[in-house]
Amino acid sequence: MTSAARSSLIGAGVGAGLMFLFDPNRGRRRRALIRDKFVRAARRTREAAGATGRDLTLRTSGLAAEARSRFAPEAADDRVICERVRADLGRVASHPRAIRVASNGGIVTLTGDVLASEVSAIVAHVNRVRGVREVRNSMMPHAASNGIPALQGRSERPGWWSTWMRSGWSPTAIAATGAGAAAMAVAIARR
Repeated sequence: MTSAARSSLIGAGVGAGLMFLFDPNRGRRRRALIRDKFVRAARRTREAAGATGRDLTLRTSGLAAEARSRFAPEAADDRVICERVRADLGRVASHPRAIRVASNGGIVTLTGDVLASEVSAIVAHVNRVRGVREVRNSMMPHAASNGIPALQGRSERPGWWSTWMRSGWSPTAIAATGAGAAAMAVAIARR
């Protein structure tokens, strides 16, 4: 394509755009719509940046608190240990509400209905909870959830990657993924 043809095409595109925007009948409405789109995009960008900043701040302070607590000699009471175990059960059990947790001096007793395929993972995970000295497994394992009221309904564990991929991402995860994709695009473009 010659430079004259290219200039003609660019001129025609600019002319059509100006005609579209400065049309005496509909130009004012079109300009207002474009302005509103830019205002909305700017507001959404500010909100997303603010949410990402808050999310990153809270995640960082949570990691710092977790690191401090790992090195602090803390003797947790049984109520705290039970709450820690309950909070972690959702990561490994498909029906965490069906499991009852009791603690006595750091010895945790688990009772309730559970799928047989999850028993070993639950016990191993609870054993790693801070403050737990021993786990006593009194859970009732079932091969399938058929006929067991506590095991009815579909439940997805948050620790599974497929659930993470389908669920709403945190602002920090979105920002990190976007930054990683941009870095990959730059690296590929340089090759």
